[in-house]
Amino acid sequence: MSVLVLAAPAAASAHLSINPSQVHTGALVDLDFSVPNTGDAMGIDHVTLGIPQEFDLDDVEAKPTWTQSRTGQAVTWSGGMIPKGTFARFAIRGTAPSKAETVLFNVLVGDRTGKSITYRVALDVTASGDEDKGARTLGRGALGVAIVAAVLALGALFLGLYLWLRPPPP
Repeated sequence: MSVLVLAAPAAASAHLSINPSQVHTGALVDLDFSVPNTGDAMGIDHVTLGIPQEFDLDDVEAKPTWTQSRTGQAVTWSGGMIPKGTFARFAIRGTAPSKAETVLFNVLVGDRTGKSITYRVALDVTASGDEDKGARTLGRGALGVAIVAAVLALGALFLGLYLWLRPPPP
């Protein structure tokens, strides 16, 4: 008998997480899905990631003791074990969508009895132009000013040394 539960993204975040949870449009990213076993005494022995069509999947993590298979936009790890009270990470690499949006990954976790739960995990994709605002811009400006000040200070030092060390006029 199989039990399927669809959890809302907010509810899924309490149990299953994605890191990072926000990426920039078109960026090459590594995503880690942290899959806990909070109450399944049998242990979780398979995890399937349903990858949204907007995400261009390149590679998936090879995990020791787990067998991996890929069918289209789905990756399944099976044969390993996540004992009760522990968690495991499953990683993928790919290219984020080209437009700013929220995409949902379907993550199915199950045990040997056939019991399974499906979580919907959100990934926020933001426009890449938003990355250089605020403190970063001020920090870069301050660094530029500091470099100019250092060059001027060195120039004054060398001029002072030259004037001090030059021979007196005849």
